[in-house]
Formats: sequence, structure tokens, C-alpha cells
Amino acid sequence: MDKNKNTVYLLRFLIYFLIFYAVLKGIEDHLSLILALILAYLTDSYYYANTIVIKSTVISVSAPCTCSLEMALFLGYIFGTPDVPIKYKVIYALFGLFIINMSNIIRMAVIAKYSYMLNYKLIHDAVSFIIFPVALILNLMWIKILIKLNVIKNSKGAMYDKKANI
Repeated sequence: MDKNKNTVYLLRFLIYFLIFYAVLKGIEDHLSLILALILAYLTDSYYYANTIVIKSTVISVSAPCTCSLEMALFLGYIFGTPDVPIKYKVIYALFGLFIINMSNIIRMAVIAKYSYMLNYKLIHDAVSFIIFPVALILNLMWIKILIKLNVIKNSKGAMYDKKANI
């Protein structure tokens, strides 16, 4: 890719990221309520609004727990990718959002399950890192799929070759 294409891609990514982040930020409170409901159901515990009571531990599902930043980064990357038909972007975006949200629900369930047994902050900090690697792996898969489908070219300018380790 030449310098102008890189600049255009970066600008597209930033614009899409900011748009998606603004939208997700606007609905974070609703997302946290939905996540609290799902988490209360999975852990068979009581909840009120975005607060869950598991045994003797009270857990609050706050706005950062919704992964809106990670989802916006992911969506900005997908929709910012140049020369890709919109149908591929929409399909993969829906798939990726599903994976990110399922990973987040599993992350919160693990935190909820073990937080009353051990130090909550320790469990939270140890498990919370998982969403960024999930989003990064999804981004890598996106490029690999596009190369495999011959939608984009690999970095050497040649179409995908099975012998290449890409």
C-alpha cells in the first residue's frame, strides 16, 4: 500500500471508530443493564438494575464492563478496511460482535463466580484483559479471510498463495 492509501485507511478507521464509539457510549447504560440481567441469570443470583448479589458479594456492572471501546475499535477496523464489499463487512461485524459479547459474558461470569472466594480486585484484573486479545484475533482473522477469498492482496502484492505463511 502506498502512503496515500495508508493515510486514507487510517482516517477511515478513526472516523468509523469515533462514530461507533459515540453510538455505543450513548447506550452503555442500557448495555450494562442487559449484561447484569444475563449475568444474574447465568449465576442464579439476584439483581437490581446493574447490581448483582452473589452470595455475600455485590457486583456492579458499570459502563466499562460493556466493552464498548473494544467493540468500537473492532468495528472501526472492519468498516475502515478499503476495497471490501459492505456485505462482507456487515456479516463479519455481526459475527465479531457476537464473539466479543460472548467472551465478555464468560469473562464476567468467571469474575462473578470466583470473586466471592478470592480477592475481587485480583480476579477482576486477572480476567479482564481477555477482551483485547479476542478483538485482535478477530481483526487478524478478518484479514486472513479477505486474503483467502481474494478480496484483498497480501502485503507482497501477490494474491494469496497457499504456500505462503500468511
